[in-house]
Amino acid sequence: MTTKTKSYPVAPGSVYVWRGFKSASITYDQFAQFLGAVFVPACALLQPAVGLRAYLPMMVPQSNKPAAVPDQTALMFWATPQSHDLAAEAIAVRIYQNLHGDAYDMTRSKLPEVPLSLSTVGPLQPEQPYYLLDQPADWMLGKVYHLVGARRADLTPEAFLAAAGAWAWGFHNQPPAGVDAALVCCGNDYGAAWVHGPRSTPKLGTALDGLAALTVPVLQVAPLSQPLPAGLWDDWPGLDLTKTPCLNMQFHRPPAARAAPRKSGRK
Repeated sequence: MTTKTKSYPVAPGSVYVWRGFKSASITYDQFAQFLGAVFVPACALLQPAVGLRAYLPMMVPQSNKPAAVPDQTALMFWATPQSHDLAAEAIAVRIYQNLHGDAYDMTRSKLPEVPLSLSTVGPLQPEQPYYLLDQPADWMLGKVYHLVGARRADLTPEAFLAAAGAWAWGFHNQPPAGVDAALVCCGNDYGAAWVHGPRSTPKLGTALDGLAALTVPVLQVAPLSQPLPAGLWDDWPGLDLTKTPCLNMQFHRPPAARAAPRKSGRK
């Protein structure tokens, strides 16, 4: 008998939107190997106990990718907007967080990650993530589509952000059928967006076409649902992100994930 996975929808502002640029000291193959062997499994294994509810890491292809476009993106959804910061009280989470400098150029990658509601702001600001629909969703279950594209050369950064903002507002005012959540983040030279629905539908698959038309797409993908085949103490080489570069990690979510780590009891 198959046990149905319990759904844990979270508020749209309970996500961290990562756009990462690899360190210049490593090759892209080394970057992908480190993320697959260490970084991605560590995130999915160490953080659900303190509130991680969904994790979608994506490697961006290097072929014809302009330098201004991120090398990797990720979404990390938390039980509450406070869970991410409270999680850092746990030793395991601090260990994971300190891995960033081994792979990333943190000067370029340290960008705003907490999204704002599009309905409460004005024009899109560069590098600020936004959520387009004000309702909870469970991004680990259902279907996701992701777009990363370089700004079209015939658009200035100002014109690109204005057109992307118009697209985002149109999406907010009239969401495509089958979509229950969406995120967008545009820099001066690239756009990234994600949509989610409880199931795959034709409208969900084309929901990002309007933003894609403003870019030269580098990545357009529905991430693969990826269970963890091993635990922290198993003999396992990790994930091969060169073969499966875009993932929606499937992991056990405690029904009462702690908003903060348990206290040690020391005085």
